[in-house]
Amino acid sequence: MKRIQIIFSTIAFLALLISCKTETPQTTAICVLIDVTDERFKDDNFSVENLPKILKLMKLDKEVGGFSGGEVKLSLINEVSDSKSHTVKIETGKTGMMGENPLNRLDEVKHFYTNLEDAMGKVLEKADWGTNASKIYQKVSRECIKMSRMNADRKYIIIYSDMLENSSQFSFYGKNWKSQIEKMMAEPEATIEKLSTKGPALPDLSEFEIHIIATRTSGNDEKINLSEQFWTSLLEFQGASVTFSSSLEI
Repeated sequence: MKRIQIIFSTIAFLALLISCKTETPQTTAICVLIDVTDERFKDDNFSVENLPKILKLMKLDKEVGGFSGGEVKLSLINEVSDSKSHTVKIETGKTGMMGENPLNRLDEVKHFYTNLEDAMGKVLEKADWGTNASKIYQKVSRECIKMSRMNADRKYIIIYSDMLENSSQFSFYGKNWKSQIEKMMAEPEATIEKLSTKGPALPDLSEFEIHIIATRTSGNDEKINLSEQFWTSLLEFQGASVTFSSSLEI
C-alpha cells in the first residue's frame, strides 16, 4: 500500500512538472466591491461560493496550484464615495524545469487563499449592513482609476450590487426616477461628462472586464433590468466588457 502511495505521489509530481513547463504565468488585478444595502451578501455561503471563482480568474486553484500571480482588493459600496479596503497579493511563480517546485507553489496558493478568506471575513464583518444610500458611481469610478494605473495582464472589477444608485448625483428612487434614468442612458457620453463634474471621471476601460452580480426578487426585477441597461451603456461606452448576472459566471 505504501509503495502504491509513493507511485501515485511521483506521478502527481511529474504531472505538475510537465504542466508548469507549458504554463505562461500572468498577472491579474481584481477589485471586488460589495454593496452594503443588500444584507444577503453577508451570508456565510457568500465567500464559500465566490472566492474559488475569483481564484479561478487568476488562473489559480487551491487544489492544483498555478504559477500566475496578482492581487485581489476587497472593499465596500456604501453611503460614502470611498471606503477602507483589504488587498491580498501573490507573486508570479517561476515555471520550467529550473523554476519553482510545483508542490511548494501549491502551498503558496493555499496560503494566498487562506489570506483571501480572512480578508473577506474582515470586510464583511465591518460592513454597516442595510443602509439605504449607496454612492455606486463614485466608488466604481475611483477604483477604475486606481486600477487603470496598474501594470497587469488582466483587470477585473467584480461588483456585488443591484446597482440601484441612491445619491445626490442621481437615484433609482423617488419622483420621476425612471424618466431621469432613461434620459441618462440614452446619452451616455453626456451623462459621463455631467457625472464627472461632481466626482471622478470614468477612465478608459478597454482593458477591463466588469462583472456585476445582482440579487433579483419579484419586487425588484424590472428595476434591475433598467439598472442593467443603464450601467452597461455607460461602462461599455468607456470600452469595458460587461457581464450582468445573478451569480459570478466564470
